[in-house]
Amino acid sequence: MVNYNYIYTSLKNEHTFHIILNRQKQYNSLNQKLSQELISAFKYADENTKIKCIIISGGDNFSAGADISELYTDPHFIDLWEEIDKIKKPIIAIINGVALGGGLELILMFDIILATKDSKFGQPEIKLGLIPGGGATQRLPRIIGKNLSLEMCLTGNNISAIEAKELGIINKICSEEELIPFAENLASQIAEKSTESIIMIKHLIKQSFNLKIEEGLRQEKNNFYKIIKSKNGIEGINAFIEKRKPKFCD
Repeated sequence: MVNYNYIYTSLKNEHTFHIILNRQKQYNSLNQKLSQELISAFKYADENTKIKCIIISGGDNFSAGADISELYTDPHFIDLWEEIDKIKKPIIAIINGVALGGGLELILMFDIILATKDSKFGQPEIKLGLIPGGGATQRLPRIIGKNLSLEMCLTGNNISAIEAKELGIINKICSEEELIPFAENLASQIAEKSTESIIMIKHLIKQSFNLKIEEGLRQEKNNFYKIIKSKNGIEGINAFIEKRKPKFCD
């Protein structure tokens, strides 16, 4: 496994990979080096055939957004973040403290989001005379709608974890003590399933935002017919009939 400067990584078990942002004194602000290391870790987990689920956390704060000093000198490092959207395996995020600007824009590319009740979310770029550059104007409306996205991005005001859950940005609010165990339990539940099914479900749901429903349904059916005849599909059905736990071959 690669050694990093701005993140920690660990295998919680053979199927779950945990990434922890480690720029705590800077509230995990995202500079070029951290961004590069983060993408490298995601790609490592995605390419490792044993890993089925990725957890990401940030300690006391998830991320206060892009590092403004580096953003001023070379703003293009934020282009790296788009690589996260290509990760095939599910990403569970643990949010404590703040997830602002680029921090929230990363979250919008993750799959299951857990947060403490004291967490804060926002797109404050307009307060600096800027606009979001990491995807918020495109991904946020797909989750919370046009009007609320405009309110968040035009005012730069933060919202609470309770508001974020009501809007569908996060899945669940947990106590700080519950966050990691809950995330690990979710990851374990996912890891029991077939990798082929895990990856295909994520792919189909993500692409549903960009396809007409007729095309999305066609692709879903085609892949369903393919998987039901696969080794894991046959094993899953046989296990159900035989009233036993399936033993998937991945």
